[in-house]
Amino acid sequence: MFSRNLAFIIGINNYTNGISTLNTAVNDAKQLAEILREKHDYEVWECLDEVATLSKFNKFLSHTLPEQVTENDRLLFYFAGHGVALNGDDGPAGYLIP
Repeated sequence: MFSRNLAFIIGINNYTNGISTLNTAVNDAKQLAEILREKHDYEVWECLDEVATLSKFNKFLSHTLPEQVTENDRLLFYFAGHGVALNGDDGPAGYLIP
């Protein structure tokens, strides 16, 4: 049994540097966050659009997770946005684009 249900949810519609805009990523993220909160008793961290930066994600991984999440917690990670697959020595590798 888990002590807490936690979720880190990212949704990005608006990109810069020539990356095309998405239409539903932010709405998808918001809807999932609402369902997790209301129906499944999750504590949710949301990062949407301009707030969802690489530095924010790195801060979450290096500070928030170690300081606030324990081995008895369940953590769900959700990303709605662009990604890319790049070829490497072991085949294609997928990357998120925050």
